[in-house]
Amino acid sequence: MTSNKTIGTVVILCTILFIAFFIRVQDISTISSGQFTSNDAYLYYRQAQLVSEHGHLPTRDMHRWLPLGRDLSQTLNLYPYVLAYTHKAVAAVFPKLTLYQVIIYAPVACFCVGLGVLYVFLYHTFGQLISGITSLLLATLPGTINRSVAGFSDRDSWCLMLGILTITTYLISLQIQHPRRRLLWTLASGFIIFLGGISWEGFGIFLGIILVVEFWRFLTSEAEEGLGLYVLWVLTFVPSLYLASATYRNGYGFAKHLFAFMLMPPVILLGLRVLRHLLMLKVNKLRSHARTFALGLTLTSTTIALGYIFTQLDSFGSTTVPFSQSQLMQSVDELKPPTYNYWVVLYGNTFSLASFGLIIAIMLYWKKVGSAFIIPFVLFTLTTFFREFFDNLWGVSLSNILFFTALIYIFIVWIWSAWRINFHPKNELAFIAFAAWFLFWVALARGANRYEFFTGISIAFFTAVLIQILCDTISKKPTQSPIRQRLLITGATVTILTLLMFWNPTGAYVKRSIFATRHIRQSIPTDSSLTKTYQWIKAKLPRTTVIAADWGYGNQLNVLAGVKTITDPDHYIPHWIDLHNRYVRFARSEREALEFLKTHSATHILLTKKDSNASLHKLLSDAFVPVYPTINFKNAEIKLWEIHYPPNIKINPKYLETRFPKIDAYLQPQ
Repeated sequence: MTSNKTIGTVVILCTILFIAFFIRVQDISTISSGQFTSNDAYLYYRQAQLVSEHGHLPTRDMHRWLPLGRDLSQTLNLYPYVLAYTHKAVAAVFPKLTLYQVIIYAPVACFCVGLGVLYVFLYHTFGQLISGITSLLLATLPGTINRSVAGFSDRDSWCLMLGILTITTYLISLQIQHPRRRLLWTLASGFIIFLGGISWEGFGIFLGIILVVEFWRFLTSEAEEGLGLYVLWVLTFVPSLYLASATYRNGYGFAKHLFAFMLMPPVILLGLRVLRHLLMLKVNKLRSHARTFALGLTLTSTTIALGYIFTQLDSFGSTTVPFSQSQLMQSVDELKPPTYNYWVVLYGNTFSLASFGLIIAIMLYWKKVGSAFIIPFVLFTLTTFFREFFDNLWGVSLSNILFFTALIYIFIVWIWSAWRINFHPKNELAFIAFAAWFLFWVALARGANRYEFFTGISIAFFTAVLIQILCDTISKKPTQSPIRQRLLITGATVTILTLLMFWNPTGAYVKRSIFATRHIRQSIPTDSSLTKTYQWIKAKLPRTTVIAADWGYGNQLNVLAGVKTITDPDHYIPHWIDLHNRYVRFARSEREALEFLKTHSATHILLTKKDSNASLHKLLSDAFVPVYPTINFKNAEIKLWEIHYPPNIKINPKYLETRFPKIDAYLQPQ
């Protein structure tokens, strides 16, 4: 019987993985050769090429952000290394396989690995129903497809896979009782956090989910259990990340607060646990108040953390993307807040079911204590998924106040519950981890839709939990036979999933799942004339050419045209992008434009139909020599000029201001 059950589970998993893989690769043939369906994919492709050729990335990339170059010590670059060495390993068996082909399929492979691991974990923790429904939803929801299709080739799927591995391995280490196996799972979790920490600046959110679990254990325990393993876990990634990347030692710009948000929280919790443990050993009276003492330590550390955040608010606003309110960042589509219709397009109405499932499950898990979460979670849901309605009704400020009030309320109730609770339901820690996943990623996605991809795990999970609750209610009716109960459970599950997938009032998301692969993600550049321009540049101009163009074309020019650039979508120095728009696209005089361009070592300037309203068109003199297209240049939508600087045009340091003190200090002697 057990063997048949195992075979059935394997068949279900393989079927779901096949569905996930097939959906994500079905339109691979529509991607133009050498191109990707995301802009950042070109960056990782070029970096992987450099690693393949030289074995490592340079300290500074002098192909971009000239004349300074991109400081790669301030980036987290594991992903291109993984791509390059994966290609080397696979090419040893399949010599004809190219690096480009590896990168094209990388997001699909990463997503499927993460999905398979999640399925196995959920199966052993919550059972077949929840694991199957969660995995099927993740395989088919448009919101989980749009950044994991073949050709997207950004690092999102890689980071999601590492996040899944990090959290599942840690939860397994807490579930296992065998000391040696628990030690190995703890080490595995710590090592994967290290990998995530040198892959992406936002990986601290996944670490934060584990810390929520650990703080819950800290607040609900009467004595320190597993302290040695926690010490080992922290030592696995904190010192290694600090030594491995300069971003953790002396980060600036977007990496300025990486040390504080990635390395300090686990160390602080370690200090709190060690302090309580030592004081309990020395002061006998303290043992009977262990939880109250833990509460005091937690509130004190929280107060200090909030104080640090408030003192750094100005720097968050200028150097951190999610908090930035600059005109540039507001123009980036993926940093705009999602609307209700946006959520529906990506997740049908599963996000509503997930919110409801989370609230119901909390009440069932923690009884009366759980009922205290109803109001804040409802407020959180309304001000997140239905944000635009509240913004229109009361204004953005009041809507934000209500949202943050909900978060504070949830935190207070969570702290109070951990302090007062005296029972632990089955799979409590896993449930808390997924609840934290929901809160953290949905809260981030509320302000920037590029994070919605990471919300899919928790949305699918709590949708499955709600269906499980409905099925449990059906199975508890004593008048029904076991066979009839099983049929009712199967029928209810299939009916709900069918409605979610195909019925318009509930979202009918499957229609958009196919659309997400065929229409949303197209080869970039989408304009064939721009592709021809890149081909001409690569064939006719030397590799030393430096082209000034809109920042959105930077990565494409580096890879498809093989030339250097002064700005790109990396947003390394946002102020330079602002300066380029001010002094080139909308220049008040030709002299200003020429001075800016010479200061940044530009040899050519590219204007596209995106720049059709640029004032520079009216200011061009003989200093700008048309070079492409060679026929009908005047009416062309894409134009390339070679710049011949007059003798009176000099370099002006004001065009190199970055607003980052460390970068400005680097430029000063030059």
